[in-house]
Amino acid sequence: MTIALIIVILIALFILVLILNATRVKPTPISNPLPPTTVRGDDAAVERFCAMLRIPTVWDRENPHADHTPFDRFVPQMRELYPHLFAEAELEMVNTYGILLKWHGTNSNLAPVVFMAHHDVVSADKQGWTHDPFSADIEDGRIWARGSVDTKCLLAALYEAADRLIREGYTPTRTIYLWSSNCEEDSGETTPILVDLLKERGIEPALVLDEGGAVIDNAPLNVKNEFAVIGLAEKGLFNAAITVDSAGGHASTPSLNDSTAKLVTGLDNLQNNPPTPRMSAPLEAMLRELAAYSSFGYRIVFGNLWLFKPLVIRMLKQNPETAAMLRTTYAITELAGAPAANIIPKQATANVNVRIDTNEGVQEALHRIDNAFGGKADIQLRDAIEPSRIAPWQGDVVYEYLRAVIHSAYPDAGIAPYIQVSCSDARHFQRAFPRVYRFAGILFRGDQRSRIHGQDENLDVESFKRGIGFYYELMRNLDRLEG
Repeated sequence: MTIALIIVILIALFILVLILNATRVKPTPISNPLPPTTVRGDDAAVERFCAMLRIPTVWDRENPHADHTPFDRFVPQMRELYPHLFAEAELEMVNTYGILLKWHGTNSNLAPVVFMAHHDVVSADKQGWTHDPFSADIEDGRIWARGSVDTKCLLAALYEAADRLIREGYTPTRTIYLWSSNCEEDSGETTPILVDLLKERGIEPALVLDEGGAVIDNAPLNVKNEFAVIGLAEKGLFNAAITVDSAGGHASTPSLNDSTAKLVTGLDNLQNNPPTPRMSAPLEAMLRELAAYSSFGYRIVFGNLWLFKPLVIRMLKQNPETAAMLRTTYAITELAGAPAANIIPKQATANVNVRIDTNEGVQEALHRIDNAFGGKADIQLRDAIEPSRIAPWQGDVVYEYLRAVIHSAYPDAGIAPYIQVSCSDARHFQRAFPRVYRFAGILFRGDQRSRIHGQDENLDVESFKRGIGFYYELMRNLDRLEG
């Protein structure tokens, strides 16, 4: 046998291995599927949602004179909109405006579940909006309002599903808590207070479900199917206030030791020496699941990460959204120097917003900043939050239950885990309880996700109606968690 023939055989075997691995990239089957849901919201449910959106619940913890009238009238109006739920469930107000509804189950020995949202919204200036941000106008099949996506749609869908189940005579076996914070957008203290209350009462939920992931229609890798991503954890966070000192002076006699020069050099070091990128197990699983719904070329790549992982990482680094999934990120958000153009300041300052990867901690991320400045800058931490632990997923009964419910409401959708790069109130639960997931059972289109906190926030009417079916099945089938 000639060397040339041996090489040809080896190449053929190599290609065969690639192809065989690619054929194994298939959608992960649902282990215990539910039948497709037949439940959808109706036009009356949409009107109730719009009534919720018209209450301008903008929270401002920095302003002691802020108008809290919208929060004062929120619960009374919810009683009118969802009378069966508020008659059946036990209401407890937490930290004045947090809304906790306890829907008692028939078996108190079973761990309860917590389904959560928040009814506060970020502020909205009418200028630049096509519709008044609190009018909840319906046009082109969409509801236009602040909070339509973030996250009054979740709260309304939860309330609709529970109210309907109660009207139908359903009582859960397992107690269901419906929680809504009044100050999530402001990183307020209401949800931490609730978590402490639950711990004091000896309550450990079997499942906590918050916002985060969602059903999307424009998934990566040219996937045409709807795709659902379930957040297992979220990155940590801190703001680093960096101060560099020097003698200062006149701009006509600059020096490399000027505070501004040293600040720029340190920030440049930080930006040019990012952490080594890595692919976490949830990220690999997400990409593999996406590939299962994409072309054969993608299945070859993601079925053979033993070979193509460096190439995939290089590709992911090109997009800021996917690059953030690979490592701790450092964003320079504020800079300050001299009060005039001809002065070299004695102090130059910067703020760096840091989002910490789940394989690191606050101290490691901080040490990287200190190294960038050669240990010669004063660094003060604010709002430091460690990354949350990763919720169980591979083969876990709770995670598989979520997948089954998603499949019931969105039968053609792919489903995958991911790590959330932004912060949510779920992090407060995850410091105390293991099974905390981040998923909104509602379809958010690409242009709608990009408008969160921006102008013309909107949601499809049909997406909201379908979302009610998801939360209905989520509550009605909780007995499956007993397994």
